Amino acid sequence: GFSIIHLFTYFKKYKNHLSVSAITAPSTIFTQGFATSGFLTEMHQSPLLVPALQSHW
Repeated sequence: GFSIIHLFTYFKKYKNHLSVSAITAPSTIFTQGFATSGFLTEMHQSPLLVPALQSHW
């Protein structure tokens, strides 16, 4: 999402091009870096599932 906004503002010739680009460029780099890092896979290690319908009679 940030990448598309950044590219859209890059190709348009608006006066506020620099202000919008100054916000979206670092956000894009940070978001892409976080998404492609291995941190998310370490964070969301799913535990073993316990059978919910197992009877203990």
